[in-house]
Amino acid sequence: MHPKHKVMNVVINKKYQDIFGTAKDLFWKYGIKRVSIEEICKEANVSKMTFYKFFPNKIELAKTIIDDLVDSSLERLNEIIHSDKSFSEKLKALFLMKLEGMNNISMEFIKDIHINQGTGLKEHMDKLQAKAISLIVEFYKDSQKKGYIRKEVKIDFILAYSAQIIKLMEDEHLLSQYEQPQDLVIESMNLLFYGIVTGNE
Repeated sequence: MHPKHKVMNVVINKKYQDIFGTAKDLFWKYGIKRVSIEEICKEANVSKMTFYKFFPNKIELAKTIIDDLVDSSLERLNEIIHSDKSFSEKLKALFLMKLEGMNNISMEFIKDIHINQGTGLKEHMDKLQAKAISLIVEFYKDSQKKGYIRKEVKIDFILAYSAQIIKLMEDEHLLSQYEQPQDLVIESMNLLFYGIVTGNE
């Protein structure tokens, strides 16, 4: 590659990362709807023309950020599931991973994905999360075979319960009773954790 082209690619890549990183910070803090493309460009120090070179609109940028979040989560999920930790330690690690994934995410961001209609972000998130669910199902089934989960507990029940945790995020009245979204997740995950562990370790 010609040195000039290499420098150009670095500059283009940096501008992309600046837009991506700035938008992620702003979305995490204020939600998606409240942040404009103009604000993203101003904070990232790029022109709107540069923005549109990479992203057709704000929603597609949000989807790209969600893609990155899910990809990182899948990688971490695989690491936890295939680690040498005990079942209880793995469950705790998955629990903490869920919390870490929600760190610094505003109520507005959660609402923009799960409550506000028309963005397509919830459907996008659901499709991506299906990959994680298949990995977790195999983990639960294997753990049950090994006697770490009570044999009478249905895997579908665990999945349905987990889905209800996400459903709870759509309850604005319930959310308003917690300082942070992750506080609600802590309460829900604790109930799941203490309800399925057999103590066979």
